[in-house]
Amino acid sequence: QIIIMKKAYAFIAVILSVLLLSSCGKKNTASVITSSGGKADTSVSTDNMDFDFSNKDTEYDYDESEATVIKESEDAVKITAAGTYVITGKHSSITVSAPDSAKVRIILKNATVQNSSGPAIYITAADKVFITAYKGTVNTVSDGTTYSSDFDGTNVDGAVFSKADLTLNGEGTLNVTGSYKCAVVSKDDLIICGLTLNAKSLGSAIEGKDCVKSKDATVTVTSGSDGIKSTNSEDTARGFVYIESGLFNITAAKDGIQAETLVKLSGGEINVTSGGGAPEKVSSGGDGRAPFESSSSDDEESTKGIKAGSLILAEGGSITVSSADDTVHSNGDVQINGGKFALSSGDDGIHADNALIINSGEITVSKSYEGLEGKTVTVTGGNIDITSSDDGINAADGSGSTAGGRPGANASSDVYINISGGYITVNASGDGVDSNGNIDISGGVILVSGPTSDGDSALDCDGTATVTGGTVIFCGSAGMAETFSESSSQPSLMYTLDSAAAAGTSIALVNSEGKVIASFVPSKQYINVVISSPYLTVGSSYTLSVGGTVSGCDKNGYTDNGSISGAQSANEVKTSSVSTTYGKSGGMGGNMGGNMGGMGGPQAGGNQAPPDNGGSQNGGKPQGGTPPERPGKTETQKS
Repeated sequence: QIIIMKKAYAFIAVILSVLLLSSCGKKNTASVITSSGGKADTSVSTDNMDFDFSNKDTEYDYDESEATVIKESEDAVKITAAGTYVITGKHSSITVSAPDSAKVRIILKNATVQNSSGPAIYITAADKVFITAYKGTVNTVSDGTTYSSDFDGTNVDGAVFSKADLTLNGEGTLNVTGSYKCAVVSKDDLIICGLTLNAKSLGSAIEGKDCVKSKDATVTVTSGSDGIKSTNSEDTARGFVYIESGLFNITAAKDGIQAETLVKLSGGEINVTSGGGAPEKVSSGGDGRAPFESSSSDDEESTKGIKAGSLILAEGGSITVSSADDTVHSNGDVQINGGKFALSSGDDGIHADNALIINSGEITVSKSYEGLEGKTVTVTGGNIDITSSDDGINAADGSGSTAGGRPGANASSDVYINISGGYITVNASGDGVDSNGNIDISGGVILVSGPTSDGDSALDCDGTATVTGGTVIFCGSAGMAETFSESSSQPSLMYTLDSAAAAGTSIALVNSEGKVIASFVPSKQYINVVISSPYLTVGSSYTLSVGGTVSGCDKNGYTDNGSISGAQSANEVKTSSVSTTYGKSGGMGGNMGGNMGGMGGPQAGGNQAPPDNGGSQNGGKPQGGTPPERPGKTETQKS
């Protein structure tokens, strides 16, 4: 056994290290996370969370004149004092047992540390330990499949195991294999900077109890359990994962990234596959139930991509997740202020038990049960594209149920969807936009395709659905179709076609001057259309054109300033009130917060087009009968 001790030098090194580090560890004093433009209010604060990196964390070189070199030896290496130690060659183990005030640096230069009966690097005591993979070197650390009786009754379970703050850094490569359970474990802070870290484990790969922080590193994780996790549930200022920058490739049998309090993503590239990834086909779960109903504390079955107990805060970076369960999940809040997300989920794309707030960013949910879900959903900006086997956007508190088992069926005042900006496209097999409370749209562009089944609707609101701004085009089925209430300040128009239009058939609303003021090419078959636009005015006449070619539109067929040619049908309509309905939509129910069209013509909840334009002017329950002729309908040549 090689024992390294420094007496007089140890005291000096400690004093110098303390002086160097004392000015580097300032605390973050961010305020309570809130929406910048909506009425959502979260209760999560990042006050006192330390997101900073010290100068030592990003110091990768060393002074050779002050270092102790430990060359290859079959003996175990034991470090008992502060200082810098250079390890080369093969070793059976490295143990650090230094004073609680000691700062220890271990420089790995083409080192191999392999212990068949315990942790390869075991830090029992120190203030902080830095393990540096030196520039241009490849270093390997591994433990055995079983540990000796010396570790019985302990929680030591990692190839690199530290009871002190631990930093892994450098400009080289560190390969860590956890054959017993974990790869890297710190029972305090774990910081990863600069190096290339490859961690493979039977259990969780990378764990920092108080936090995991990383910048400028390239990290590859292959885990039989969680990929990266922080587990402190007793201190609200700890238990977080923070990624400032770098590249992460995480493959985990359970959760990809898991934090008891906060996951904060500021930049870098993060790729996560959890639970084998999203299934080829997402099940609706049956009876209105989601495929998974686990929380962030449900570790045994949780296969979520990115998960937090209190808050997920995304500010930038590129995040790609494929997961068997939710791709992004918080038992509290989710706030997205930036970043590019590509999400494929076996359950929800982004789920918050409390508030889901999207202020900016690019979000693509290519596969999901429900795309966005929260008790409250607030969108103030961003580019969002959702594909879901059930609801596209859903606000529910999880209480109550209908005969079909759907949660939160009764309208709730503290459940809502608030959209004031952004560009949103939804391709939903269930409801397009669904709230168990109110829906308030005051800005942005919202384009919805689906559903095709009469048991769902593009707009589903248990409270009051109002539109005061923005452009809305909902294209779906007619059986449960709803429109916006008369408490809206911006006019809306609901129209049910005589027969369904095929997927890929454009819908366009044209003003009296021939200008397209709202258009869309739905990706699903549709028969009912709900449109609201800032260019709609009460008492004006328009043409609703189906089919044809719209000029000046984007990839979704959307424009508010274009022209149309070759329409298959042109339907003349007039906005007789702030909420106008044409046709035979509806069929079940009555007023469900929004207005439901009647079976016998324009019908429901508020004033519709006058009788001579094809229906009743008063609201009320749907009535049977043959739908009246629509006014001024013309057929043109198909394009």
